[in-house]
Amino acid sequence: MSAVNSLVTSVLSYPRAFWFLCLHMFLFMSSFSLLIPEMNDYISSLGGADNKWMIMGLWTLAAGISRPFSGKIADNISRKSVMYFGVILSIIISFIYPYFTWVSAFLTLRLIHGFSTGFQPTGASALVADVIPMGKRGEAMGIFGVTFTLGFSGGQVLSSSIKGIFGIEGLFYACGIMGIISLCLLFFVKEDRSIVRKYAEDNGNQRLVDKLVPKWNEFFGPEVIQPSVVMFLTAALSGMYFLMIPDLSSYLGYENKGYFWFWYMMLTIVTRIIAGKLTDRYGARNNLYLCCLILATSAYLTGTATTNFQFQLSAVLYGIGSGISSPSIFAWTADLSNPSYKGRGMGTMFVALEFGMLTGVFLGQKVYNNNVENFDLAFGTGALLCLLAFLFVLATSFIKKKSVI
Repeated sequence: MSAVNSLVTSVLSYPRAFWFLCLHMFLFMSSFSLLIPEMNDYISSLGGADNKWMIMGLWTLAAGISRPFSGKIADNISRKSVMYFGVILSIIISFIYPYFTWVSAFLTLRLIHGFSTGFQPTGASALVADVIPMGKRGEAMGIFGVTFTLGFSGGQVLSSSIKGIFGIEGLFYACGIMGIISLCLLFFVKEDRSIVRKYAEDNGNQRLVDKLVPKWNEFFGPEVIQPSVVMFLTAALSGMYFLMIPDLSSYLGYENKGYFWFWYMMLTIVTRIIAGKLTDRYGARNNLYLCCLILATSAYLTGTATTNFQFQLSAVLYGIGSGISSPSIFAWTADLSNPSYKGRGMGTMFVALEFGMLTGVFLGQKVYNNNVENFDLAFGTGALLCLLAFLFVLATSFIKKKSVI
């Protein structure tokens, strides 16, 4: 009981700015995730059924390209500047979606929208570290990560209901309205600009171009290649889920295409908290063995689901597997990163995440090919990628031990 009281006391001591950031992130993540479940039907109605993979593919491509630049700006100019850019861009795109009703225009907007998610979370994560004192950041990042997950999953749960009441245009406008509210909350968070000024001075970034454009050695961290490969392979499965769950939900008779994500959300939040402690105790590799096997199992069950129970069970397992993977890969990346280039290491891992999802949605579309009889084959491909990740972790662990000997 004393441990619970200690945790409650610790959390209550967080500054008000932290809670505004958490609520801001929840609403921002909810805003753009609202669109995901209904976009497959929408682009099909525009005549672009064969381009479903681009809905998430172009979004992740833009996010991946923008991350090195957003990190550079956040570290050298301002955390909130990249957050403002990301949120305002998302708001603008949300309100103009209804007026671009042909396939190429819609996909162009998806590409532009992706830059918002390449900028906003980068600044938000750095700002959390600024407002929370050393010694509490791990706990704070855990809470912040939960709001991230709640927003991303919760938005998808609400998507079909909002569309059913207000129509597809109402869904786009709801996305923009949530973005506006999240923007207003950001005004209540004060940023200590002296932190970024000192960083810029210490690294010799005095010119504007030096503060905006990453150097070559800031793009890629070779020291974190192992966790980045695992992130790439497991993120590819995530891309397949984002692509096919809306269509699979309709095939199984669900009116709410975000129903799957409700079960996912419940399990992944609880698992994230436990997995973080297990990673500290047993190491990231041991956690990832279990994670990859659970993800492969969930993919197989999802692809072969014919009953509500199996579909829900696959969502539960996917939530558990995802809840284990994130803290494990993040911790592994942090441990391997060059102390002088922590941002580069994390950035490399995030780029692997984005391009893994891009690969997943593209590969998923090619295998699925809008044919419900191919769900098992498509998700089976995702399961094989997770088994490949398992073998990679195992092989690199063996190589490491041999090199020590």
